[in-house]
Order: sequence, then structure tokens, then C-alpha cells
Amino acid sequence: MTQETNSRATPSLPSAGDASSHLKAFIHSIPEPVFPPEEDYSLALDILRAARPLFDGDRDWILPDIARLEEQLPVYDTLLDRLYTALRVLQVHRDTIQSMSKEFSSTLAPIRRLPSDVLRSVFGEIRSDLGGWRESYDRPTIKFMQDTLTLGHVCHSWRDIVVSSPELWSHFRITFPSPSRDNPGRFPILRTILPLCGQFPLDVRFLSESRNPPGEDIEAFSSLLRERHRWRSAFLQIPLDLLEQLRTSSGKLAYLESFTVMVPCQLLDDRISPPGHVSHFFMDAPSLQKVILRATDCGSFVFPCQITHLAAFFSSIHNLHSYSLLEELHLEERESDDFAFPHRITLPKVRRLSVSSLKMLRQLLLPSLEDLLFDHYFPAQGFFPHSDPQTIVDATVTICDFIRSSHCSLTSLATLTPIVYASSFVPEIVPLLESLTSLAFEIDYISERRFYDTLMSPNVLPNLQYLIMRLPPLEMEDISQDALSAMLASRGQHLSVTIRCPLMPDEKHVGILNTLQPLRQLGGDVRVELEGMGNSIGFQFGNFA
Repeated sequence: MTQETNSRATPSLPSAGDASSHLKAFIHSIPEPVFPPEEDYSLALDILRAARPLFDGDRDWILPDIARLEEQLPVYDTLLDRLYTALRVLQVHRDTIQSMSKEFSSTLAPIRRLPSDVLRSVFGEIRSDLGGWRESYDRPTIKFMQDTLTLGHVCHSWRDIVVSSPELWSHFRITFPSPSRDNPGRFPILRTILPLCGQFPLDVRFLSESRNPPGEDIEAFSSLLRERHRWRSAFLQIPLDLLEQLRTSSGKLAYLESFTVMVPCQLLDDRISPPGHVSHFFMDAPSLQKVILRATDCGSFVFPCQITHLAAFFSSIHNLHSYSLLEELHLEERESDDFAFPHRITLPKVRRLSVSSLKMLRQLLLPSLEDLLFDHYFPAQGFFPHSDPQTIVDATVTICDFIRSSHCSLTSLATLTPIVYASSFVPEIVPLLESLTSLAFEIDYISERRFYDTLMSPNVLPNLQYLIMRLPPLEMEDISQDALSAMLASRGQHLSVTIRCPLMPDEKHVGILNTLQPLRQLGGDVRVELEGMGNSIGFQFGNFA
């Protein structure tokens, strides 16, 4: 036997025999309890059950019996305490043995034999949600897509792999809540991780909630801005001060593919950029494809000509006509936006369009358009746009002119406006929508029945396959179930209908859902969905296909 083998000779295992014999002796040594005489116990039960009264002389035998019983309790309490102590010691020994066994077994785990490059690849496939809201509402946080910090704390080997893998540090979200004296800083961590990223492209999410950002927010954002040449994707929720810092910066954005910047409403102020204030921040971004500018009021931006997806205020886009490769366009309107152009803007490849105002359609020619969404064309009318018939007629004329001028074949139309109920909708717009397969709109409880009657004709929207109807949040507690049933029967099995019901006060939506359930028995594809008050129809702003 070698010295090494001898030094690792297996010690003799503990035997349970001695402990078992002592345990048996302990059990046998437990004293038997001494109970009152059976006669006394029988009399006590009769008194408790009111089978006999309690006489004065009964105390002479009851009190001694009580004393005899209570004298025995400390004996058993002492024995139980000793037994519980022994059980705790036994449990600690057992848990320690099990834990140590797992640790020894872990040394033989197959994952420990994997090469570092394989582990690095596995770590790279881990995905954590960076899009969700922060975990803490009161302190800065930083989170990595690969959960890098957690992986680095498993063992020294994994820590070495994580530290030497710049790709694991290149996808992160940093959040700065409203400033507080007790908030610990995150800039030192950011300053540490940026070198760990090496020269890998960065996927950055930066959220700041301070209208007047403190120095640490500015420092952190400035350090990220200095690394903009490595940005691959960026999501920035920032106040106007930081947005202005971004607008005035310049430099090559070699890797940037998608960019989103938001200024939350609570961070807006009254500042307005001077006319003609144009930012060239994106000009040198040869890979940029998708841009979302939301709630920005600091002038316009110039984009590279190759972008394919754009969502912004109309006035935030400089020279819209130059982006001929656009495939998806989402436009919102400000009250100050001016749409007076000498010629219509032709964008030959746009397939999906979302506009918050039909006035924008008068400026566009989109020959490849397939999906059209327009929202609140009647801002002054609130929830009751049907009260202005002339406005509805004007909207119908605008849409007809847009479709004819663009020579487009729409397959999807979604709107919260009541144009589907306009008297001119069928004779003027429907002939232009023969290719339409999906129609989404909000129900108008006044004109609803007439619309169902119109759809009963097979010549109206002959290719329609999906009908999405949203109940309005107010003034709608029922639908014309008979007319809807007749329309569904006439359309046969070729039409899928979805009815969306918003949450309502006093649980009124429950009654509406119960009313709509029988429609599912008609044999067609009829669905009833419950949605939040803030939900809209069609695709959302910035939610690209």
C-alpha cells in the first residue's frame, strides 16, 4: 500500500448499533404515567356530561387527582427536551452528510469536464428578459441578458470564463429611478463592465426617470454615448436634457441596427426646438434598419437612406421622401405639425402604415401598401365622432382619394373611426377593398345593425376572412345579436369573428360576455376576448412586423 493510498484509507463508518441500544434503553426507562383511579375518572366524566351535579365533597378527591397529574408533567417535559435536542443533533449530522455528499458528487459532474469554449457557448445561449420593467422601484439596477453576474458567482472556474467572455457583458439594461439620497450608484459598475465587453457590439437599454437628471445619470449616459460606435441596438428612455446631448453628438454608428428613444410624458417640459433644428446623429449608421422616436419634441432627425422601419412624429422626420426603402411606417401627429407639401411623397415599398390622422394620407402615395391602421381622426369629438356626419364624409373622401392615387391593394384595414358606417362607405370605398381579408373597427351602437345588413351581401368585401370588432368603453352594454347572427349565418364558415370587450366599471363587461357566448354556437369561428381599457385595434405604434 502506497503512502498516498494509506493516507486516504477509508475510516471505519459509524455504527448505529450503540445508538440504537441506548435508544432502546431510553425508551424502556420512560416511566409509565400514574392516572387517578377509574372510579374517580368515571365520576369526573359524569360531572362534565352533566349526568350528576358537583357536590361540595367532590373537591376532596378532585384536587388530589389534579395535583398527582400535574406533578408528572415536568418529568415528561424534561424527557421531551432531551429527545428534541438529540433529534436536532441527528438532523444536523444527517444534513451535513448529505450536503457534503452532493459536493463530492459535484466534482464528478459531466459539466465540469466540458471545455471552456463549450461552456462559453452555453452561457451565450442563456436569455433573460431585458424588456420587462425593473425589479426595484427605488434604486438603480443593472441587468444582463445572459444573467452574467449570477453565472460569475457559481465558482472560480465559471467566474474566469465569464470575465474572459466579452459577449456575455454586451447585452444589458441600466435603470436610474427618480433621484434619492439613499440610492446607491450604478456608474461604478457600468465603468467596470464596459471594458469587459471588449470590442463586442452592445445591446443597450438605458432608463432614466429624472426630469433634471443628477450627475450620475449624466455621467453614465455620457459613458455609453462615447461607446455609440459599438451600439448594435439601443433602447433609451431619457429626459430632454439627455436627448439633447444625444442629438448634438455625432460619429460613426458602424453596428447600429435598431434604435428606440422615448421621452415619457412625465419627463416632458415646455421647451421647443427652434425651426429647422435638424440632428445628423444617425447619418453615419450604415446598418440601421429600424427606428422608433416616441414623445420627442426636439426638432427632426436625418436618417440613412437604407432604413426599412420607422415610427415617429411626422415633424421628427427630415426629408421623408428620401427613404424609398421603407417597408413599414408609423406616423403620429402633433398639433403644430404642418402637412403642406407641394407634392405627395411616394414611398414605393411601404407595406404597413399606421397614422394617427387621416390628414397624413393626403401627403402620401404608397403603391405597395397592404396593411392600413388609422386611429383618432376626430380628437375634438371624444368618444362620440358619429355626432359630426360631415367629418365622417370628409374622412371617407380622404381614404378613397388615397387608395385611388396610390393604386394599392389593401388586405388589412383597422380603425377606431366610424367610417365603416358612413353612407358613402359601401358605394365608394368597398369597391376599392375587394382584396381586403381583415377588417377591424370599433362598434357604433347607433349604426351597428345597418353595417351587419350590408355585410350579408356576398358582393361586399368578398375576400373578407377576419372581422375584429371592439366594443367601445362607453355607451355600449349590448350588441345587435340577431343582426350579427344573421350576418354570420350568411357568411358561412369562411369568416372568423373576434369581439373584443373592454373592462368596464361595476363588472358590466361580465353581462356583455354572457350575452355574446351564444354566438359561438352558430358553428363559425367566433371568439370573445376581454381587453384592457388602453388597448387599441390593429398593430401598436412601434410594434413592427
